[in-house]
Order: sequence, then structure tokens, then C-alpha cells
Amino acid sequence: MQSNESMNTPNETNLRKIERASFLLRAVCTALLIPVVIIALAATGAILAGLTAHISYAGQTFIPAKMTLESRLVLAVVGLATGVVLFKGLLHLRQLAGNYMRREIFTADSAQQIRQFGITCMLWGVIKLVWAFLPLAVSAGGSVAYVTTDAIMIGAVIVGLSWFAEMAAALREENDLTV
Repeated sequence: MQSNESMNTPNETNLRKIERASFLLRAVCTALLIPVVIIALAATGAILAGLTAHISYAGQTFIPAKMTLESRLVLAVVGLATGVVLFKGLLHLRQLAGNYMRREIFTADSAQQIRQFGITCMLWGVIKLVWAFLPLAVSAGGSVAYVTTDAIMIGAVIVGLSWFAEMAAALREENDLTV
């Protein structure tokens, strides 16, 4: 019969790997949060002022300097919303990595962070749809860009998986209470 110490060694090794990977993911997310904010705010200001030369998305080009103030406002709002969705996704990944660093893997909060990341993926899909139809909204003379719903579907799957993670957390908590 094996002792507890030898049985826990593989688990402890795996937990240390999770901690290291989570530390790296958290650092990357933290490092990206500031540039996302700066770029989103700078781009919004430049669009509103009509200073940017052009903005391209899926073959569509927007030239703020040639757009009306209303059109630039719509473009700026969509650009800012894009930055907000990116920020939200990085924030939830950062929080999830923080949980994993503390070995809080099967917890209700970790499941919630996974769910919020799934919702963020769905929002990213909505943002992609908005960008695809944006030429019609700002009268940029373009046509509708390539439309995909892949991010929405992936987000829905992640939200579904978060439900399993939440159930696993509940089972773990129940098991901890009975042992």
C-alpha cells in the first residue's frame, strides 16, 4: 500500500505546473490591460477629431477625416466597445489565472470567471457583426464585410462548460464537507 506522501507527489507536481502556467498567463493579461486601454482611448479620440488616416476591418476601410461628425461618433463608439470587450476578456482570464495560482481550481468563482469569459466571447462575436455592418451605418459607401458567428458559438460552448465547472465545484464542496 502506498503512503499519502507518494500518492500526492504527482498531484503536487501537476499543481505546481498549474501555478507556473497561471502565473505566466496572469502576467501576460496584466501586461496587455494597459495597452488595450491606451489604444482604445487614443483611437477613440483620434477618430472623433478626424485625425486618423484610415481604419481597416475585413477589407473595409474607414477614413475618419472624410466622415461626418455623426459617422465618426458611431465609429468611435464601436471602436471603444471593441476595446471594452478586449479589456473584459483579459480581466476575466487574469482573475481565473489568479484563482488557479492559489490552487482554487474547482471553485464557484473559477466557474464564474469561465462563464464571464464565455460571455465575453459572445460579445466579441457581436462586435464582429457590428464591424461587418458598420459601413452601412456610417455611409462609408462600402458593403457588408464577411460575417461569421464563430465567436458567438464558441462563447456559448464556454458558457456551457462553465456550468460543468460550477457543478464540479459544488460536488467538491459537498465532498469536503462529508469527509
